[in-house]
Amino acid sequence: MNNTSKQKAKWRFGALMPLGAVLSGVVMAGEPAPSLHADSETVLEDVKVKAAQTPKPKRFKAETSTTGGKTEMAIRDIPQSVSVVTKELIQSQNAFNLRDALKNVSGLTIAAGEGGRTGDSITLRGFAANTDNYLDGVKENGQYNRDTFFIDKAEVLKGASSILFGRGATGGVINQVAKKPTGKTGVTGSFTYGSYDFKRTTIDAESAYQNLSARLNFLFQDSGSFRDYNNTERLGFAPSFRLKVDDDTSVDLSLLHQEEQGVFDYGVPIFRGKPADVPTNTYYGFTDNRLMETDTNVATVALNHRFNDDFSVKNTVRVGSYERNYLTHLFGTVTDTGATSTVARNQALRRNEQETVYNQTDFVFKKPLLGFNNTFMFGSEFGWENYDFKSKNSTGVSSISIFNPVLTSSSSGLATDFSGTLATDRYTKAQTYAGYVLDQFEITPEWKLLAGTRYDQFDAQQFDRIGTDSFSRSDSQWSPRSGLVWQPDKAQSYYFSYGTSFNPTAESLSISAANANLPPEQNQNFEIGAKYDLFGGRLAATAALFRLEKTNARTTDPNDSALSILAGEQRTDGFEFGLAGEVLPRWDMSMTYAYLDAQITKSTSTAVGTVSGLTKSFQGMNATNVPEHSGVVWNSYHITPEWEVGGGVFYASDRYADSVNEVTLPAYARLDAVVAYHQKHYDVQMNVFNLADTVYYESGQTRSALPGVPLSAQVTVNVKY
Repeated sequence: MNNTSKQKAKWRFGALMPLGAVLSGVVMAGEPAPSLHADSETVLEDVKVKAAQTPKPKRFKAETSTTGGKTEMAIRDIPQSVSVVTKELIQSQNAFNLRDALKNVSGLTIAAGEGGRTGDSITLRGFAANTDNYLDGVKENGQYNRDTFFIDKAEVLKGASSILFGRGATGGVINQVAKKPTGKTGVTGSFTYGSYDFKRTTIDAESAYQNLSARLNFLFQDSGSFRDYNNTERLGFAPSFRLKVDDDTSVDLSLLHQEEQGVFDYGVPIFRGKPADVPTNTYYGFTDNRLMETDTNVATVALNHRFNDDFSVKNTVRVGSYERNYLTHLFGTVTDTGATSTVARNQALRRNEQETVYNQTDFVFKKPLLGFNNTFMFGSEFGWENYDFKSKNSTGVSSISIFNPVLTSSSSGLATDFSGTLATDRYTKAQTYAGYVLDQFEITPEWKLLAGTRYDQFDAQQFDRIGTDSFSRSDSQWSPRSGLVWQPDKAQSYYFSYGTSFNPTAESLSISAANANLPPEQNQNFEIGAKYDLFGGRLAATAALFRLEKTNARTTDPNDSALSILAGEQRTDGFEFGLAGEVLPRWDMSMTYAYLDAQITKSTSTAVGTVSGLTKSFQGMNATNVPEHSGVVWNSYHITPEWEVGGGVFYASDRYADSVNEVTLPAYARLDAVVAYHQKHYDVQMNVFNLADTVYYESGQTRSALPGVPLSAQVTVNVKY
């Protein structure tokens, strides 16, 4: 382990852990024997037959969402595209990472972290959503790999949504809905073993006593990888408590701790505009020092109070602490000499510490107005964030052969601590103050209007300890939203919506002097869509046609290349379609498709193409990492109540990985399958990934591409009491 990392006690407990079992005894009381007179009637005791539980209908269909408004709303009432990945779909696919679960969302792609970014990196409708992660509706934007061990479902609201979430929210937001105490008592233990020595154990236990209920989710994972010299060790626990003070008041307390040790790995180098034709396990880093550690802690307290049947309030306070220590491994210039070609390697030791505090207050007033149903929502948000970032470059890192890499131990110039000359040393502070009003008014039983606005004050200060990137910036912004819904009957819902968002210069808590004096970028989303329930509500069909545009994107000042101006434009025109629910009894389906035409329509920025060697403008280029066509089809069929079979296809057309469209990631279709055996107290499930052993690349950037998983399998045993 790198000697710059803190000395931590090893938590390698071993992957095999006791899952536990609850034993129960049944006392049978004998009954007197019945009389055997000739005219007597003999009554036989009831015979109870125990079998596997009948599969829950509509396992992949969600009826409501908490992300489209400040209260739980029926999805058909939300005038915007909403995707919900249910826990049943997550379990069916063994989607242990949030990014794997989100592959079921149309218009969403997994991106490679730019500039050494680690953790979840998401693109929504052609725009980065790295800072648009939420947990139970409150910002949770640390950089780490989010696990699904404590998640009940994942919701994605698409389109500009700053009225609900403030800064960012350009292409949409990702909201994790955590598992919470239900008042029941039980425990579920799960153990998974798979290819590449993958081992994972989770426990979900809950209990209740009088007015207090509690739930604990625990995770331990120790796994190798199809990538050489890669491994992941992950530990997590998430306790949650609910205290019912009285019939109208409750307090929820939840904690999340997740720590991980792994490897910074962006995959294989780009060669002549495509991923190098090498085995997907090929690694190009050093054999010893492969540091990447994250430590995440999030505490949340939520107070719910109902003043009366019409008026309620929820106040949420969240405190987050995120720490990352990692050694980057980035590719540089390729020296093209055919089979003996080499690629330069750049390395840096980095550490960032992020602290966040948010207080969010939401009032909901439900009272008929003029004889029609009306829901009025208003509230405020206050937040403080601190971000400390240090980086030190390694020196003397040698180039390496692309097609015949010979790996060595650490070079003599490898950065091992933060003494000496640093490349970056910044401390950034940000403060958010916001208030909003939002009203859903039922004009007639068939027509509903949603309208409102939010006012944000966003202040940021950056202190550059070694350079000239210190600045102070204050921005204020109104973010309106409106939507009209027509519902001619209970099965049909059609809508039109308009929403806005803004991106201040310090949105990601880091900025260069070139952008310090720029006001926020502005975005707007126009969308028309339909939501239709089929087969008596068992299957939901959705469709949306939209335009999302950034009207004043940051671009290079043509009179001074060291500065930026707001003169660029980016636009995504798209169409989405989805099906979710029960096609036939015991046949569940989740299907999504997206067509995205994402382009930089105006820009003065340029870059040198890595293939042509020419300087090209960004203008007219497609947005990076956005396939024109993408989609997922996942099916699950219960042959009997005990036996389940299923599978699906994940598809993406080719897409560009660089800003001047000279680097291409090829199209792919990945086929997965699942077979499971269910009983009342246990399940056995086997998932097979990439049945055709297709070579594909999940994400990439100008110099690198990250391969997707090859043919592999996992077996999971669940024990339930």
